[in-house]
Amino acid sequence: MPQQNLLSPHVALLHAALPLARPTSIIDVGANPINEAPYSALLKAGACHVTGFEPQPDAFAELQRIKGPQETYHPHAIGDGSTQTLHIFASSGLTSIFPPHLPGLQALGRPRWARVRQHVALQTLALDAIPDLAPCDLLKIDIQGGEKLVFDNATKVLSNAVAVIVELRYMQLYEGEPMAGGVDESLRAQGFMLHKFMFNKSQPMPHSQAARLNRRRTSDQLIDGDAVYLRHPGRISDFTDAQVMHLALLAAGVFDSHTAALYAMDELVRRGLVPKDLPERYADSLPESLQAEQPSPKRAPDPQPVVNAPAMAPASSLPAAKPKATPLQKPAAKTSAAPQRQSPAPRKTGAQRKA
Repeated sequence: MPQQNLLSPHVALLHAALPLARPTSIIDVGANPINEAPYSALLKAGACHVTGFEPQPDAFAELQRIKGPQETYHPHAIGDGSTQTLHIFASSGLTSIFPPHLPGLQALGRPRWARVRQHVALQTLALDAIPDLAPCDLLKIDIQGGEKLVFDNATKVLSNAVAVIVELRYMQLYEGEPMAGGVDESLRAQGFMLHKFMFNKSQPMPHSQAARLNRRRTSDQLIDGDAVYLRHPGRISDFTDAQVMHLALLAAGVFDSHTAALYAMDELVRRGLVPKDLPERYADSLPESLQAEQPSPKRAPDPQPVVNAPAMAPASSLPAAKPKATPLQKPAAKTSAAPQRQSPAPRKTGAQRKA
C-alpha cells in the first residue's frame, strides 16, 4: 500500500499538485539491490513505477523477493542484442561484460578486485527491441562499463526520457570500457546535458607513507560516481506537458535538484497547468537549511529622554534687547607706504619687433 508519509513535505506538495495522467515511469538497468535506489521514496509512496533488468541470478531472486506492486523485473542483460561474455567477479558489484583492467586496479592498490569467478555467455537485449516496454521518464543505469552500448541502442526509448542517472568512470577498471568521455558523448548526441553529480567515489593511491596520513582526507584519486543528465533544459518549451511534470517530480523527489524542479514549475505556471503560487509554496516547504537568510528588520532607535524646558514668557513681557556695541573700525592704512612693484611688461615677439 502506498505510504505518502514517506515523502518529504515539498515532494508531497508537488506530487499532489501535478495533474499527471500516470505515475512517473523509471527503467532501471542493472537493478542489483546492493544499495537503496534513489527513487525508493517515490516508489514506496506509489508515485512511480519501476521496470528493472538484472541478469545475475542471486540479485534477480532478491529483487523478486522484496518487490512491491509497482515493480516489474526481468532477468535480462541489456546491451546491443549481441551475445557477450559476462565476467562474474568475486565481488558481485564489479560483474561486467568487460574483463578487469589490472594496471588500473594496481594503481588503486586493489589487485584482488580483479578476481573473476566465472565466465558466462550472455545474450543481450537492446532496449529499443523490447516489445511493450513501459514508457521511460528516467533511465537509471549501472552496469560497470556497458552503459554506452545501452544508450547507443536505446535512442527510441530515450527520445521521451527527461533524465538519466548513470555511473561515470574516471579511473579505468575494465579493459575496453568507454569511460566518462564516451558516456557523455553518447548522451549529448541524444540531447542530454550533464546536470549534477549525485556523489563521487575516491580513495588514496598506494604509497609508502600510508600509515602516517589520514586516509579520509587524502583520498585523492577519483574512481567513479553517479551523475544526472537532463534533456536539454534550455529547450524546455519544446517538452510535452507530461515531460515537464515528470521532470519537476524527478528533480524534487529523486536527485534533489530544487532549482531544476522550480524551473519546471515556472514553465508549468506559464502553461496554466498548476496554481500560480505553487513555486512559492514549494520554496516555503523546503528545509530551513535551504532557505535564504532573511535580513533582520531594522531596529528603531531608542527614544531619547525628554527634558522639560522652562516655559518661555510671552514676547511682550520680554525686555527689549540692547543693541550690540559696534566695534571701532581699524584706521585706514597710510598712503605713504611703499608702492607695490609692478610686473614687467611682456617681451615682444620677433614678429612684433619687425612690425
